[in-house]
This record gives sequence, C-alpha cells and structure tokens, in this order.
Amino acid sequence: MSTAPRTPTLREATRASSEGIVEGVTVRRHLHRRGVTGTIPAFPEFSHIGFDIFTKVGGLGKHEHLGMFEFCLIIRGHVTWWAKERIYELRGGDVYFTWPDEPHGGLHELMHPCSVYWTTVHVPRPGEKGARSFLHLPPAESQDLCARLYGMKDRHLRGAEKLEPYYKEIFRSLEFGGSLGVIHARAAMQGMLATLVTLPVAGQPQGFVPPGIERARAFLEDCPRPWPTVEELAKLAGMSASHFHAAFRRSVGMAPMEYAHRRRLDQASKLLAGPQAKVISVATRLGYCSSQHLATCFKRYLGTTPTDIKRKA
Repeated sequence: MSTAPRTPTLREATRASSEGIVEGVTVRRHLHRRGVTGTIPAFPEFSHIGFDIFTKVGGLGKHEHLGMFEFCLIIRGHVTWWAKERIYELRGGDVYFTWPDEPHGGLHELMHPCSVYWTTVHVPRPGEKGARSFLHLPPAESQDLCARLYGMKDRHLRGAEKLEPYYKEIFRSLEFGGSLGVIHARAAMQGMLATLVTLPVAGQPQGFVPPGIERARAFLEDCPRPWPTVEELAKLAGMSASHFHAAFRRSVGMAPMEYAHRRRLDQASKLLAGPQAKVISVATRLGYCSSQHLATCFKRYLGTTPTDIKRKA
C-alpha cells in the first residue's frame, strides 16, 4: 500500500534552498504554506512571494510594506480587506494590491478561509533613476511599466487566473532553478506585471453569466425561508445539481450555500445593530435553528460573534 509523501520540515526546506546556486533566499514549504524570501543582487526588485491556504479564520492586523507594492491573488474563498478607509469584498478570481507605504489589513483584523498568493515588489517611482532599469528591461519599457503601475486607478481587479501561472513560475525558478532560475523568475515577474496593468476593474461586467445562475443568486439575496437545497437551486437554474454547483462557484466565486450564509449574515449584522434586537429573534427570522447556530456561522464565515456585532453597534 502506497503512502502519501511526507511534507518537508522547515529546516529541510531551508537546507534544500541553501544547497542550490541562488544565494540570499530562504525557502519555506509546509502543507498549507509556501514562501520564498530574500535579497538577490541580480533581482533587487524581489522581496517575498508566498502562498497560503487558510482553512479557518485567522488574524490579519494593520500593516504596511515600506517602499514596496504588494500584489495578491485570491484563488478560492472570500476575504474582506481594507485600505485607505475603503473596504474591499474579495472572492476567488480577484486581484488586489496596495501601493508602497500604505497601511492596510483585514476587516476586524481577520483573515477568512481562502487560498491566496502574494508578492512584495520594489517598483521605482516614475522619474527616479531606477525606473530606467526596472527588472533589467530596456529604459523606455522600464519607465513605461513603472508609470503604468503607479498610474493604476483601482486596486481591486479581476483575472487572478491570468497571473497565477507567473507566480508558480517565480516559485519554481527560485526554489529549484539555480542561477538560471533568477533569469526565469525575473522574466516571470515582467510578464506578471505587464499582464496585471491590463486587467479589468472588478466592478466592470465580466463576460457572460448564465441566466440560471443569476436567477439563483438573486433568489438567495432575499434570504428565503425555508433554506433552499442545492438541488432546489439547481432546478431553479435549469441545471443538474453538479453542473449548477460548479457553474455557481465559477461565476460568483464561492459555493451556493456559502453565498446563502454570507447574505444572511450581512442581514443579521444590520438587524443586530438595532438597540432592541435579540440574537434569538434575529436567528429565527433568518432561518437559523438557534442562537448558537447563528453564532457558529458568524464565527465560521466572519470570525466574530453576534454579541461582538451588538457591542460595536
């Protein structure tokens, strides 16, 4: 009987990196986490690249990256982050970035369950000396790319699937590629940033959404009671259950029942802000079987509790 491959320990992963030709980097590989950090003379723009699978709510407090952009890809899940006093609801397929020295973090200092890539990059400001040699590009191309990055109008974009292959190539090249790996990683960074500045803003229409999926989504917006099953939603959409589940996740960015919970919890948060609101009454009104059931769902999806919501109201 075969056994699953053993996950390298942190020490083993770091030693594997130090035995390669690329100097100055530290590699960390765990079951749900992967990262490469370091200073590479031939790739000074690089600082860090990481990938995480968050299986439960964790912490993400206020922080900033001095002199660096941070570019994040949301592959799966749903997270709520803030920057410059604005809140961003992010889902699978979204791209999010922060400008250098800009404070940002998770709403209520929380990171929700999701799969996410991120990288921090030193990008010279247009007009600075380094803007003529960014990523070893020819001067005109280097200046153009720096100007486009600093000229982006919105930090919330769509198109993570277009950038993910570049992130994977940067990982692969820096972890195992030796001296040529730096060249490959730098080229992948060029491609990633050149693609990123062409992505559409997340609020813009994103192609065709099947009418059946839109019907089901609109139905769930009204927090119907009793709770519909996936099979009932699929029938409303005119699809088989398996096809509906996959199509809904692809179009909306999360599974149907997670979407149903999040819409109800949004409504619950508004109701709990009322001075006379009772947790049990709100739970019953929205179709939860008990106040404890509501509290469990608040904790699972939002990382907080109904009591905390009432206290902050």
